[in-house]
Amino acid sequence: MALDFDAKVIKFNGFGADAYKGTGTSGPDDPNFTKRILCEGDSWFSIGAIPSGNLLLPLQFDQSTLLVNLAQPGDTIRKMASISKNPVLAQLIAAPNFDTAWDAIFISGGGNDLIDDANQIICKPSAGAGKHMLDYINHIDLENLKQKVKKGFTDIANLRNGSEKNATTRIITHIYDYPTPRDAKATFLGFKVKGPWLYPAFKQHDIPVEFWISITDYLFEQLGACIISLVSQIDNFHVITSTRETLVRARLHTEGQDGDWLNEIHPTTEGYTKLGAKISVEMQHLLSAP
Repeated sequence: MALDFDAKVIKFNGFGADAYKGTGTSGPDDPNFTKRILCEGDSWFSIGAIPSGNLLLPLQFDQSTLLVNLAQPGDTIRKMASISKNPVLAQLIAAPNFDTAWDAIFISGGGNDLIDDANQIICKPSAGAGKHMLDYINHIDLENLKQKVKKGFTDIANLRNGSEKNATTRIITHIYDYPTPRDAKATFLGFKVKGPWLYPAFKQHDIPVEFWISITDYLFEQLGACIISLVSQIDNFHVITSTRETLVRARLHTEGQDGDWLNEIHPTTEGYTKLGAKISVEMQHLLSAP
C-alpha cells in the first residue's frame, strides 16, 4: 500500500518553545500531529552539499508525523552521545521540564566516525605483506572504532532509559550503503568546499587501486555488523538494513556526481529517495507495532 506523505521536518537549534517560532508548529507536542520522531544524525540527515537533499525529506507516513531534526553535517555518534556537547538531545529526551513522549528516536550515526578514523584504519602493510586487502587494515584501530560506535549508541540508549516518558521509546537507526573512494568533493553552489573523505587515506598510504573497493566494502560491512549487534544488547533498538545495496554505485576515478552519489559519501536527491522509500516501509511497521 502506498503511503501518503504527511511529514514536517523542523530544524531545531535551541531550547524551549522560542526555537519553534516561524516553523508553523508550536513545538514537538503540537496536537496537530499524531506521531512525533526525534531525529539526530550526520550529514545524511542534514546536508552534504548545496544544492542537495537528505534522508529525512523523502520519508512517508500514513499518519501526520512531526520530525524534529537535530542533525548537523559531520556529526559523529561520539559527539551526539556526549551530553556535554549535545545538551539539546538530552533536553528533548529526558529533561523534566521538556520531556516530550516521542514515538521514535531516529539516528543516523557511525559513518562519520569511520571517516574520521579512516586514515588510521587504512594503513601501509607490514613487511612481507600486501597481497590481500586485509593487509591494509589496522585491525586494532578498527576494533577501537567499533567500540566507540557501540558506546555512542549505548550512551544515547541510557539517556532514554533514564527518561520518565521515553524509557520504552524505540531507537531506530540504519546502516549505510557502499560509497566509492574517489576525489569527489562536496560543493556549495558549484564550488568545491569539502572532502573528499576516504580517498586521501588510500592515496596517502599508497593502497593499490584494485583493493580500494574491497577495503571500503569491508569497513562499511564491519560498521554495519557493529551497529546490528546492538539489537541484542540494547532494549528496543532497531536497525534498518534494507538501505544496503540500494544505490547505483559511483565508479572509481570519477570526480563529480556519478551513479546515485552526489559526491564521495553523500547520495543524490534521487538516491535519498530510493533509500527513503525502503526506510519509510520499515519505520511505518515499527511505528504501528504495539
